Amino acid sequence: MITEFILLHILIIHYLLDFGLQTNKQAENKSSDIKQLSYHVLIYSMFWVICTLHIFNDVRISLSFGIITFVCHFVTDFFTSRISRVYFENKDYHNGFVVVGFDQILHYLQLYFTFKSL
Repeated sequence: MITEFILLHILIIHYLLDFGLQTNKQAENKSSDIKQLSYHVLIYSMFWVICTLHIFNDVRISLSFGIITFVCHFVTDFFTSRISRVYFENKDYHNGFVVVGFDQILHYLQLYFTFKSL
């Protein structure tokens, strides 16, 4: 069951993990360097495992959440970082940020539906 606590958890933790823990090197290079993308998504997903332990009270479910999140976040960032890079390189900041915003919506939806399904 999705509660207000879980919705706030998703919003705050995702923001901190996706932006706060992502290094400048990862942010600048994840669109062209699979290793940097992998580091970003691995760290992000590992912290989600830790952050969900107190909600699920089950290591297996938290690990499942982390694995699902890793795969979905990787696929999402793989495509959206490449699309937004083209816009930003062409100084089309509006459309670059439209893509970044869409990327965030995809992440929030994935987290919501993963919470709901586990």
